[in-house]
Formats: sequence, structure tokens, C-alpha cells
Amino acid sequence: MKYLKAILALVLCLSLAGCTVNDNRPLKVATNLWPGYEPLYLAQYLGVFRNDIEVIQLPSATEVMRAMTHGNLDAAAMSLDEMISLRASGLDVEPIMVLDYSRGADAIVTLNPDLDSLAGIAVGVENTALGAIVLSEALSQSGLDFNDLTIINVSPDDHETVLRRGAVDAVVTFEPVRSRLLGQGGKLLFDTQQAPDLVVDMLVARTDALAARSQRFKQLVAGYFKAREYMLTNQSEAEVFFAKRLKLDQEQLRQAFGGVYLPTLQDNRDWFSGHPSAYDMAFERIQQVMIDRQLLEGHVTPGDPPVWLLEVSG
Repeated sequence: MKYLKAILALVLCLSLAGCTVNDNRPLKVATNLWPGYEPLYLAQYLGVFRNDIEVIQLPSATEVMRAMTHGNLDAAAMSLDEMISLRASGLDVEPIMVLDYSRGADAIVTLNPDLDSLAGIAVGVENTALGAIVLSEALSQSGLDFNDLTIINVSPDDHETVLRRGAVDAVVTFEPVRSRLLGQGGKLLFDTQQAPDLVVDMLVARTDALAARSQRFKQLVAGYFKAREYMLTNQSEAEVFFAKRLKLDQEQLRQAFGGVYLPTLQDNRDWFSGHPSAYDMAFERIQQVMIDRQLLEGHVTPGDPPVWLLEVSG
């Protein structure tokens, strides 16, 4: 009901000429470092957001979720399971759009060339539902469970360090760390090519911000797709920008982006359409995995689709 009210307020605002919000501060949007979120930073670099939107990089998904919980952000990029976790905690957040599908960019990597199994090893993983879901899928496909290995909580910033130091045998990690580790002779034990669309990343808004600052959110989405167009028409320039931010060489960069699919605006509209929509089905599938793995108690609802995407040109 709260989401429906927010959407109705948003659609009404978009339909009224000259509708404005008396809040001149920039819309604050945060992400952690991940290729699928990079078009947001490109849009900021190109100036398409002007001074109306500020995109902030935080050290980890955990920090992004904490900032959303504390009310320090208007919106954030996060995985679908992280959005489910926030909704389950009682925070009013809503989906804005799908940013990417991981198709190989999330992985379990080791620097031990002789290691072929997860059985009996120590695995470093960030203490989030996403890490648990990727590890859970890998174990399930191997006929193992969590009792067959040792789990050590490791922040993404430390994945390379702990693995090189030998503090863990493998890490559940993601781009750009995945490509950097493979460039150091790393070996894949599992990646999301083996579980297509297990990891879906979203742009998520606080419900109150969505209702109050509708024009800024429309500008955010439109600006994102302007950056996506720039990536196609000015590929070399975009790659230079991304390589510097992600600290990858050109080959590693192309491998990193090869592991994610960045949906178009029409893909987004299609994903949120239907009864049930692809969004509804993905939400329920991930939620059930979280419940099965005791990462979530009870069900939460996915809410209604962001129908105002129809108002965005792209």
C-alpha cells in the first residue's frame, strides 16, 4: 500500500506541468565497486546529472545497505537479495530499475592451482546474503553443504590480500577483483555462468524519497541510459574511464564487462510487465533461497512495478 501511494504520487507529479519539489539538495545515490554500476559514474563524469544527482562509491555492499538504513541516501545500487533483506528489516524501499544480470562476474576463486573442490577448504566471503547465495548455489551443484567447509567473513576490499596471504583457500568475490585474481594466476571454482540470473542488481529507492523527489528520479534513470548510449557510440573513451576506475587493463576490463548483461530500457519495461512479471518471479525465487538458507524469516512482498518507467525516454 505504501508503495502504491508512492507510485501514484509520482505519476501524478509527472503528469502535472511544472510540478516541483522544494528540495534543492542533490539526490544521493550510493554503490559499491562493480562493473554493472559503472554507467552511473560515467553519467556523473559526462555531466548529464548536472548538480542534481550525486553518485557516491562506498567500500562494500554492507556499507551501502547501512547507509540506506540510516537514511543517509535517497537511492542505492544493490543486488535483489539485498533489497529483499532491507524490505524484510522494515525499511520502505522500492525497485527503480534492473541494472544488470551477473553471468560470470560473481565467482569463487582460488590461487591454488591444485584445488578442484570446495570440500574441506576455508572460504572468505562478505557477510551478506549475496555471498551466501552464490556459495550456496556452488555447494548445491557440487553435492556439498555449508558443513563441508569453513566460512570466514572477509570484506571485499580484503579478498585479494587474504587470498595471497593464504589466510583462506578461496574467496567468493566479484568484478573487478575476479579479473585481477585471474590475472595473478587465479582459478575459477564456480561462477554465475553456471547459474544464469542468480544475481540480479537493482537501483533501489527509499519510498519517501521516491514520492517526494520524482523528477530527480526520472532524471537519474534518463541520465543512466544516456551514459549507456555513450558506451556504445564512444566505446574507447568509455573503456578508458572504466579501466581507470576499476583498475583493470583493457583485456581484463572486457572480461569483466563480458560477465554482466546491462539491460536496455525496453528490457526493464518487459522485466516489470506481466502477472506475474519476471521481476515477481525473480523476487520469489531469491526470497525462497534466502528462507531455505535461514537468511530470511518469513516472506515479504515485491510491490508493484515502477510504471513510471514508461515516462522515461531512452
